[in-house]
Formats: sequence, structure tokens, C-alpha cells
Amino acid sequence: MSEESFLPDDLIRQLMSVGEVDVLVAIRSRNDSKTVGAVVRAAEECLLRCFGRQRAVLVHVDAGSRDGTPQAAREACQSGGTSEFESLRTLRWVQTNCGSAAGEEILLHTILASVELLRARSCAVVSASLESLDPAWIEALLSPVFRENYDFVAPLYERHKFDGLLTRNLLYPLSRALYGKAMRELRATEFAFSGRLASHTLARPEWQSEGNQAGAEMWMAITAMSNGFLCCQTFLGHKSRATSSAGVVDMIRQTVSGFFWCLETTDSYWLKGVEAEPLKTLGPDHQLTAEPVRVDRKKLFQMFQAGIAELSEILASILDAETNAEFKRLASLDEHSFQMSNALWARTILEFAAAYHRSVIHRDHLVQAFVPIYRGRVCSFLGQHRSDDSDAIEADLEDLCQEFEKLRAFFAERWSTKGQDEP
Repeated sequence: MSEESFLPDDLIRQLMSVGEVDVLVAIRSRNDSKTVGAVVRAAEECLLRCFGRQRAVLVHVDAGSRDGTPQAAREACQSGGTSEFESLRTLRWVQTNCGSAAGEEILLHTILASVELLRARSCAVVSASLESLDPAWIEALLSPVFRENYDFVAPLYERHKFDGLLTRNLLYPLSRALYGKAMRELRATEFAFSGRLASHTLARPEWQSEGNQAGAEMWMAITAMSNGFLCCQTFLGHKSRATSSAGVVDMIRQTVSGFFWCLETTDSYWLKGVEAEPLKTLGPDHQLTAEPVRVDRKKLFQMFQAGIAELSEILASILDAETNAEFKRLASLDEHSFQMSNALWARTILEFAAAYHRSVIHRDHLVQAFVPIYRGRVCSFLGQHRSDDSDAIEADLEDLCQEFEKLRAFFAERWSTKGQDEP
């Protein structure tokens, strides 16, 4: 599908009136009227202060907001609040509405097509939901692309030690083991990419797949890593805990199904065996804080126990007999004795991913069955690291990464024997 046929006529007219640009900042929004104004002003400030000699444009892509987000964005852009920054170029403004049914893949597709039409050299994508956006974040994302010819820039954030556990326990260690690059934030709301990568990604056939609806950002990062594009990551700083309208269970299911789908689209790359190589990191590669936080570990454990009991038949069709027996044993323990080892967790993830690939049961049911397993992992993580500092947690994460790497041959064999050795 060409960008001309995908984009609405009004957006094409706006883009054609802009002409070619060097730098593009795309702002994605969905009912973010309270925060979009500050994000727009921060993006303007960055472009005028740091890229004042370049042809630049702000593209606001909205997902059918009903709370006045587009109007709030326009008002912020027209307020002239950044007029104190001198620029040799006029900062252009483009806005489009993708409709309330648009998923993240539609928003990203629209941004990529806009980059292609404008022949932009570099693009940064930011979320309008950020409670505070430092203009330096956008510069940190754009500069490696614009000034150092990187093709994909992932963010790094300062996190609470109990925040982002799905990313740290699944996405990061498994993607590092399979793709050879230690990209910490695989599913990010802020990232940057080159025009080269935009054109390559647009030409891919995966846009028509339902799997892309759940993992568009992960898919773009993995596409960059698995197709020879130059990648790096840059430290941005503190990011407040995400508040999503989607429930926790929906978030887990979308992330896991999207990631497993990404593994399928790139298995011709990682099945060959990829040697690890350094990933350039600008700033610290991790930074954790340990402010007090209340988490109901007892409830998590009870939900883990209930899920193991209720889904016993489904889990038996997904997991090896030995793995399944170990979960039954763990579910019989009391909360204080319970701990899920890194080795068991890594093997379980790989068995789930291979079962997803083989479609041993309906994939929605498979991912649903993963939820109580993940709750058990979180419960174990909270208990193990209750008093640990950043160094201890990082050492444990490195051990987890090593467990995934040790199981690469097992996973490749399990993945490739489709339908031949179902449990």
C-alpha cells in the first residue's frame, strides 16, 4: 500500500504544502487534552532552539479524541510561547485525525508515510500523554539520527525498581538473546528513526497482519535490529509510571501477543543464531529508584494459585510435563515459601512462545493462560528484591539474560518442530 493511497486527502494536501524537511517531530494522542499542550510547546522549543537552521515540521496524529485534544494542540501551537527562540526557518504544523478506531499501528503507519512523503532525514515520536516532556528528550532522540546517521534510537528511562517488570523480565532478556542487542526499552512511547528505516518499514508486508495491532513499536525496533540498521539507545531521565486506560490484563495480553508475533515475522533472522554485539548507549544504561510503593503481594500469589488450578488443562497443552508439574508444586506452597527461579521463568516463556507459534490452542486462550504465570513471576520478584538495591537487581537481571541465552538452541529446536511433539 503506497503512502498516497493510505493517507487521507486532507493530510496529503497539508504535507504537500510543507515540502521536503530535514526534521520531523510526531506527536501521538488519544484523549490527552490535559497534557498535549505542554508536549507541543516542548517540541516547538526543541526544534526552534536545537534545529533552527533545518527545515522542520510538527505532525500531530490524533486517534479520534473526544475530549478536545486536537483543539488544545492547535491552541498550544498558535500561542507563540516559544517566540523567544530565533530560527532561520519557519516551523510548520500539520494535524490529522485517524479516528477513534485507530490502533497504534495506524498512528505509526501514518507517521511513517508522512516521513516518506516529506523525505525527512530524521523523525522523533513522542506521546501526548506525558505529564512533563523536557525539550532535551527530543534533542537526545533526534541528534543520533540527524547528526550521527543512526537509524533507530530507543529511549532509556529512570525507573522505579518495581516498574516496567514485563519489559525487564521478558522483552529485554529474550530479545537480547535472540537478536544480539541489549535494547532495554523495546516497547517505547518515545523513539526516533531515520528516513531510510521509515521507507524500509513502509515497504514491509506485515502492515496487513492483525499481529501488528498489538506490537507496532516493538515490531519497528525489531525490524531495525534484524535488518542491519544502525541502532543505539539514549538515556532520557525520569518517566512517571504509565497510566493507561487499558486494564493490566489487557496490557499484558497485548504486549505478549505482539512480541510473540514479532518473533514469527523475524524467525528467519534469529533462528540462524545471532552473536551478541555492543549497542551504543548514550548515558547510563539503567537507573533504578527505590521509593516506598505498596503492592499487594498476597493477592498476586492467590491469583497465581487460582489461575494454575483453573487453567490446568490449558497449561498442560502448552507446557512440557516437567515444567507444568513444577508450577503445580509452586502453587501448593505458601506465599512466604514461593519463589520462581530465573531458569524456570525463562524456559516457561520459551515454551509459551513456541506453543504460540505452533498454535497448539487458540492464541488468545494461550496468551490468557500466560497471565497467572506472569502474576506469579511478579510476586516472586517483589519478594526476592524487596530490600535489594539497584546493583543487586541488575545482577539478577544479567543472570536472567544468561538463562535465556543458554536456552537458545532448545528454543530454536522447539520452534522449528511445528506439530511434531506437542505435549
